[in-house]
Amino acid sequence: MRKIFNLISLRILSLVLLFTYVCNVKAQTTESTEIKYYKSIFPEENGKPESIGNKKIEYYRSIFPEENGKIKSIGDKKFEYYRSIFPEENGKVKSIGDKKIEYYRSIFPEENGKVKSIGDMSIEYYRSIFTEEDGKIKSIGNVAIQYYRSIFEEENGKIKSIGGAQIEYNRSIFPEENGKIKSITGNIGDDCNSTPLEMYYFILNANSK
Repeated sequence: MRKIFNLISLRILSLVLLFTYVCNVKAQTTESTEIKYYKSIFPEENGKPESIGNKKIEYYRSIFPEENGKIKSIGDKKFEYYRSIFPEENGKVKSIGDKKIEYYRSIFPEENGKVKSIGDMSIEYYRSIFTEEDGKIKSIGNVAIQYYRSIFEEENGKIKSIGGAQIEYNRSIFPEENGKIKSITGNIGDDCNSTPLEMYYFILNANSK
């Protein structure tokens, strides 16, 4: 059960980090995307990515199971993990660079153990009678996220809007497109400069929860 909660929290963390990237990182020219892997006597790093382009990746070789084998750094970004008496945060990412990450320790299962904040950006979750949204991300910072409550299974429970951006899904006789994103219109707002492609992948990840 604890592993399941950890996996859910990691998925949410990856979504929030992706959202943060989408909203704060300008498009950059890709230099090299070559991926190299460790050939090492240390099982904590052997077979794992050693570098992606010019970004070096290091892993912890530690006596502490909460961090052992996990990412230690990507380029100049250092990763730290909680060593805590609280299962809601123990072994989870504590900080990435100068961004501290906190988790809910809550009586509400919809949010307990999930990411509470990254730096000064807070994350809230739905506590709802509607299963289509219950436990899903409600807001990231000042950006609200809404979900379809629909009679059509192709869109039911999927993201309906992110801030001012509206998402529609195909209801089609063709299985290749049925239920997939049809259009993204409008802008997220709140000074979020995401491209349609970045939003598309964020939505795909969120809908797969």
